[in-house]
This record gives sequence, C-alpha cells and structure tokens, in this order.
Amino acid sequence: MTWVIGLTGGVGCGKSTIIQLMEQHFNCRSILTDEVSRMQMEPGGIVYQNVVCEFGESILKEGGTIDRKKLAALVFSDAKKLERLNMLTHPPVTEYVLAEVQKERGAGWHDYLLIETALLIEGRYHSFCDQVWYVYAPDEQRRERLKKSRGYSDQKITELFARQKTEEEFRNIATAVIDNQDGITQDNILKQLKKICGKAAAE
Repeated sequence: MTWVIGLTGGVGCGKSTIIQLMEQHFNCRSILTDEVSRMQMEPGGIVYQNVVCEFGESILKEGGTIDRKKLAALVFSDAKKLERLNMLTHPPVTEYVLAEVQKERGAGWHDYLLIETALLIEGRYHSFCDQVWYVYAPDEQRRERLKKSRGYSDQKITELFARQKTEEEFRNIATAVIDNQDGITQDNILKQLKKICGKAAAE
C-alpha cells in the first residue's frame, strides 16, 4: 500500500530536508509541485502558450523560454495578475499530481508518495492525501534562512509570508507536525519521521 503524504509549510521551513531524509531512509518518491509547474511552463509544456499569451513576449528569454524572474516580478505586487497566473498554472499541476497518485496507488512501487507544496490547502491536495505533514520553524528563523540562502530582502519576505497560510491554519489541517527549528539535527528529524511513519503503518 502506498501512503500519499501532503508535505507543507511556509517558505523557509525546510521541507527539502524532510524530502531528502524520506528518500534516503524510506521507500519514498517525492513530487515537488514547483518543479511540475516549471516543467509545464517550458516550451511545449501544457501551460506555456497560455502564460505567454496572458503576460506577453516580454517575459521570454532569447531562446524562447519563460524568464521566471521577470514573470515573478510582473505578478509579485499585482494581486490580480498573480491570481490569473495561478488560475493558469495550478489546475494542470493538480491534474498531473492526481494522475501520479493513481499510478502509485495502483502499482504500489513505493511505500510513500510525498507531495511537497506550500499551497496544499489552496490547491486542495489534502482532499486526496492520506496524511498531511506540516514542517514547522519559527517565522524569525525562516526569515534568516531566506536572507542567507536566497538573498531575499525583509520586504520581500514579509510579502511572501503575508500570502501564505498562518501557522494555525497549517496546524489545523495537519495530521503530523515535524519540528525543524534551528538546532534540531537531522538525526532528530529522522527520529520524528520514523515515529510518524510507524503510526501510519499501524493505522
């Protein structure tokens, strides 16, 4: 039986660490919705033409690929444009993920299928997940991580935080919470994962 897990949490919480440990220590496959979206926006991808038609050829690089930085800058401060972009990109991503879930459940190739997304609630991924895991780290720690790893300004981070669900909203839908505060070692996180997976196997 393949357990379908929705992995979520605010930007900078450290979801990539959880993915790495699950793939290393468990029979687990991961789907990252950001990567699926990126693939679908490549030339020939399912949403490429619609995005270019909506936002214009000014978002293209010389080779014809979409410049994601230009696109992000275009929609970042415009709620209507961001909503339009989401309407174009989210449904095909969800459709792809659902198809992969059906394949995995039918074939049973993996014990766990991890679906990583910051938009688990908005995309209603939780409706077809067996469990939802929320990766927790305090806002101030997430802020410092984003400054160091991505070079984001305080203003950009504040705007990102404002567009995402609150800790309370994440916790309300989570079946398990993974503590990834600074100082928590990978060994400790692995112990948390083993405990959560043990509970899942017992259900």
